[in-house]
This record gives sequence, C-alpha cells and structure tokens, in this order.
Amino acid sequence: MLIHQLPKNNELLSVIFTDYSKHHYLKNFEKRYKGKQWDSTKKSIIEDLSRLRVENNTTQLSSQIDELKYDDQEYLAKYDFKVALTKESTKSSGNRCILYINNKTDTIKILLIYNKKDLPKNKDETKFIMDEIENNFESEIKRLIKNI
Repeated sequence: MLIHQLPKNNELLSVIFTDYSKHHYLKNFEKRYKGKQWDSTKKSIIEDLSRLRVENNTTQLSSQIDELKYDDQEYLAKYDFKVALTKESTKSSGNRCILYINNKTDTIKILLIYNKKDLPKNKDETKFIMDEIENNFESEIKRLIKNI
C-alpha cells in the first residue's frame, strides 16, 4: 500500500521500462512466457500502473503495491503482478516490479522486473533492490534509497 497516497485525478501516468530493466530483466520474462501470454501481461502492467491516480482505482490501497520510500512527490515502490494464464495469485507468484514514481512529471519508470526465485542466493530482496539501484541508476533515484 502507498502510505503517502498519490493525489487522485483522472490523468494517466506515463509508464516506461528503463533500458536497464529491458536489457537485464525483461528479456527473462519474454523467454519464459512466449508470445501473447507475456504480451498480455506486459500490457496489463502498463495499463494498471498508468491508472494509479485515477479516482476509482484502488491499487494504491491494495497489497499489490508497497511503498519503499517517499520524498517530496517521488516514490520508490514494489509492485506485485502475475503472468497471464497462470494459476498463481499476484502475491504468491513472486513477480515484482520496482518502480520510480515521479508525481511532478507524471511518470513511472520500471527500474527492475524480476521473480523472487531469480534473486541471488546470498542477498535478501531489499539488499538486492538497493544494490541494483545504487549501481545502475542516476542520482535522482539513488538519493531515494539512502533511507530504505
């Protein structure tokens, strides 16, 4: 759940996958889930996130999204999703996106997209997230992780 709620309005957010997420993570999902199954899932992720501020959207209040850090209209958040046509629930699937939400620019950047099973064995999830952001993203995003 987002503790610091995004203001409700009917403007859609722009959702993009960062080059890093495409190159290092997205391709794993594309290989694992072929064709329409992954295409449908990717479209669903983008549509769901783009409507995060829309008046009747309850995602902000659900357990599907967890706020990791908030600082003056910028958020780091973890978003749980399930792949289309699988029998797992959203939470139990272990599929996650790490998001940088900038409410000032109306954008969401998908920084990482992974399955918990794919994490290195010697790191917990939070440490993995912090290290990936620290080592691979620009300073505007890095400064948010300092107090996770």
